[in-house]
Amino acid sequence: MPNIIDYVQWRGDLTLKQVPLGAVDALVLSYLSYMPFDGLVSEAFDEAGVPLSDVVAHLLENGLSSACMMDSGKDDCLLLEAVRDSARFGTMRLTGYVNRFNEAAEEQFSATTFLLPDGGAFLAFRGTDSTVVGWKEDFNMSFAAEVPAQGAALDYVTRAAGVLDGPLVLGGHSKGGNLAAYAGIFAPRTVQERIQCVYNFDGPGFNEAVLATEQFQSIDMRIHTFVPQTSVVGILLWHAEPFIVVKSDGVGVLQHNPYSWQVMGGRFITVSERTRESRLAEETLKNWLSSLSTQERKRVIDGVYAVLSASGGRNVADLFEARNVRAILKAVGSMDEETRDVIVEAFRRLGNSFRESLPEWVESTAGQLRLLIGQRGADRVQSLPERTEEPEETEKTADERQENV
Repeated sequence: MPNIIDYVQWRGDLTLKQVPLGAVDALVLSYLSYMPFDGLVSEAFDEAGVPLSDVVAHLLENGLSSACMMDSGKDDCLLLEAVRDSARFGTMRLTGYVNRFNEAAEEQFSATTFLLPDGGAFLAFRGTDSTVVGWKEDFNMSFAAEVPAQGAALDYVTRAAGVLDGPLVLGGHSKGGNLAAYAGIFAPRTVQERIQCVYNFDGPGFNEAVLATEQFQSIDMRIHTFVPQTSVVGILLWHAEPFIVVKSDGVGVLQHNPYSWQVMGGRFITVSERTRESRLAEETLKNWLSSLSTQERKRVIDGVYAVLSASGGRNVADLFEARNVRAILKAVGSMDEETRDVIVEAFRRLGNSFRESLPEWVESTAGQLRLLIGQRGADRVQSLPERTEEPEETEKTADERQENV
């Protein structure tokens, strides 16, 4: 099925003046924020900017390495080639590229501003990269009123609004979607009035403390959240806005990959609701988090992070190297008893939450298997060759014998 690459190739000859920016365009720009613009785009907000087509050409000529967790190198090249050659995206200009990593502060933040031909700007926030710190910051969202990346996103939008004229659109994929929503919710009123829309593509929601704030209570529906049908990341924590569910050809958690989202014409192909597996995962995780106090969540996450950090691995992939696994096991053995008890109890509650949902999950999975087996059986029957010879005489059915009488 067509995806965002096909979309850019198909719609690339139409400028934004001819067809205004829409949700699929927003996902393209949000995903481009994963690209390594270091040394190519200035951190300062410059109304002139750098041509996107020039930046993309440089990336393609000098080797491409995306910060996205998904293994999509080939698709990334195809998307960038389509963007470079299109009138719709190639005429955009880039400015305000920030890429910040602070292990001590547990912060991973990156954002890019795309200057639009109509005088507006699209502020794109990068999602979580492959670093352990990046994932730790994500988990901190379950208990912290504001993680460093959220504060950086709010500051980024405020600074951009102070330099750039015209309307603003915010967007991001994964954690980037959460950052876009956070900045849109807590931006000063004068800045909010210039924000036309906020796009959250399968980004997690917020914890109870954020939900209770006055700003969140007055949230309007300019925030549009899109999730794939079997969303795992986007259903984490709590949302106030409804989901728009996009059909994906990915499997399970791989539906988080934007290249799996299906597009028809200029729109996403949507379905009426998420799969039962996604809804059960949401219920399980929310029940588990609700059973833990804010302090317990912090103790668990800090404890697990301390163990992982003891390995010396900076990236998630590093944790599975033999020497790092040994270091992790050693760190578990040296963990203080109180912290160990808190972690064990938390995972015991997670197991209980999962067991409560397990019967319904098994029933759902069994039903899907029956449908799949039935469909495959029908496909096999349809694929059988037609017989051209006369059929052999066989034993007649009871109805046929009755007719002969």
